[in-house]
Parts: sequence; C-alpha cells; structure tokens
Amino acid sequence: MDLIQLQTFLAVADGGSFSAASTRLHSVQSNITQRIKKLEEDLGGVLFERGRAGARLTPLGERLLPQAREILSHVATVRSDLRDASGEAAPLRLGALETTAGSRLPPVLRALADRAPKAELRLVTGSSGVLSGKVWTREIDAALVVGDVDPDRFHAVPVFTETLVVVTAASGASDRVLLAFSDGCSYRAAAQTWLRQKGRADTPVRDFGALDTILGCVGAGMGFAIAPESAVRTYNALDTLALAPLDDAMSVSTTSLIKRHDTRTTRTMRTLEAILSEQ
Repeated sequence: MDLIQLQTFLAVADGGSFSAASTRLHSVQSNITQRIKKLEEDLGGVLFERGRAGARLTPLGERLLPQAREILSHVATVRSDLRDASGEAAPLRLGALETTAGSRLPPVLRALADRAPKAELRLVTGSSGVLSGKVWTREIDAALVVGDVDPDRFHAVPVFTETLVVVTAASGASDRVLLAFSDGCSYRAAAQTWLRQKGRADTPVRDFGALDTILGCVGAGMGFAIAPESAVRTYNALDTLALAPLDDAMSVSTTSLIKRHDTRTTRTMRTLEAILSEQ
C-alpha cells in the first residue's frame, strides 16, 4: 500500500466512479483501475462494487475510508512542517465559501502570491459546515466560514464583515420563492430565519448550487435570494437585479478564519493571517 494508491482510492470514493477519479487525478482510467486492483490485492478484499451507477464502497472500503483520509492528512501535515522548518514555503490548504472566494479572496491571494511566491496553495470551496468538518479532520489547514464557531474545537479570528441584502429582479418579478445554496450554507440558514421572523416560514425554497446561477434565475424572475452585497455586486448582469437591505440585525454577517487549536502555524499561514488583518 502506498500514498498514490490511497489518493486514488479517495478520488474514486469521493467522485463516485473510476472515470471521475481519472478526471480528478489527470490519469487514464486504466491506471486508476490498476492502482485499485493492487490495493485490493494488498488488503485482501474488494473495496468497490462497480455498476452502471458508478463505484460504491464495500464494507471493507468503508472501513478504509477514514483511515486513508487520516494517513494522507498526517503526511500533508508532516510535509508542511518539514518544508517550513527547512526554510521553504509550506503549502497551504485553505477553505472558503464560494461567495467569499469570488468577492473577497482575489486580492488576498494575490498578496499571498507576492509575499510567499513559493507557497503551494490549494483552495477548496463549500458550506461553512462542510469546511469546518474538513478543518477538524485535517483535510484542510484553515477555512473562512460564516456563523457560530465551536471555541472548544477551533481558534477563530473575524476577518470580514458582510452586509446581507435581499436580491430581487429589477423588473419586479416574483419574490415568492427563495433561491438558495444547498442545505448547510450559513446564508441559507440566515435567509430562512429571516423569513420565519417575517411570518413567511412556508416560503418555498429551491436549491441552486452556484451564486451566478442563483442571481441569473433571480434576474429571470424565478424568485429572490439573500446574499452578501459584496458578492452580488461582482455579478456581471447587476442591472437585472434590485438590492434591498435586510431590516434588522441579521443584515450583518461575520466571516472568520478558523483553524484547529493544535494546528502548527507555518510562515505561510502567518503571512495569510497578516494579509487578512490588513483587509
């Protein structure tokens, strides 16, 4: 069993198929199949059941999954620590909400590239809940999240303050359906709390994964959205939208940088923290 085999195993498990793993790892599918076959031979059992719907983990695969994540996470931590100790720029695995990544991070990442040009950066997007989980399991080093943070698990530093706005079509079309990110998104939760306070708890919600998709559908008159104003104002068809502030304390949302209490702070991380403190 080697690291490449474990990386391939996770790529198949996360992607749901050998072809998805092939795309993710930029490798031909025959290589993916061969690595999994050798891993199965080494472990003495089948890791995936393959069918038309893709590849599904067997009980043995389910047992390997958390251990594979832990092994690869530990290797990444060791690599980061040793590169930092040797004077090289340690890699950084950073998570962020899609809205934050699009509206807030470009100047931050540009500054990081200027100040730590040798640092390898991996950016992962997702909901606050998903990103917090990845920080806790050491799949990423830190994340920019919105909402309450468990102080027993994470060290958190507020870095951005967002103003949430109600977004409707400039034409005045339908505002009866909430168009939102998937469950687990802090902005979706804020929107639903606001609706309950307005006596509109029964408002239908439709899931649209990406901000541009949500705003495009709002502009087409399919419903309304609640999102950070800074992100909405980057939309390329802003003239199709109308923005209005929320009328209570819920209009303010804080984005924090979180990391585990036991995370060793590398020079790359300190550089990022310094840049964020300047924003």
